[in-house]
Amino acid sequence: MNKTHEQLQALQANLDRLLRSFQAISAENAMLKQQVDAQRKGLTDKNKKIDELEKQFEIVKTAQSIATMGSSKDQPESKTEVKKRINELIKEVDNCIAMLND
Repeated sequence: MNKTHEQLQALQANLDRLLRSFQAISAENAMLKQQVDAQRKGLTDKNKKIDELEKQFEIVKTAQSIATMGSSKDQPESKTEVKKRINELIKEVDNCIAMLND
């Protein structure tokens, strides 16, 4: 009976140790999930910022093309490029208006 009691106590000690380990790992897992969520949100924010900057860059390129077109004595490839960029901007504005109307 004494040996059974000792085995039961050893089993209880192992179970307690496993439960503490499980709780510690669960807490670490929750913390890591929060970090992953924060990193994902940060990545999403950075991607939005990149998209905004790319749009601004396109606008600047278009504005520069228009400015150089006036001073570049009717270069046909410059006019074509400016028209293409203006048409792209108009399509983008139309898409934005369509999304607002939905």
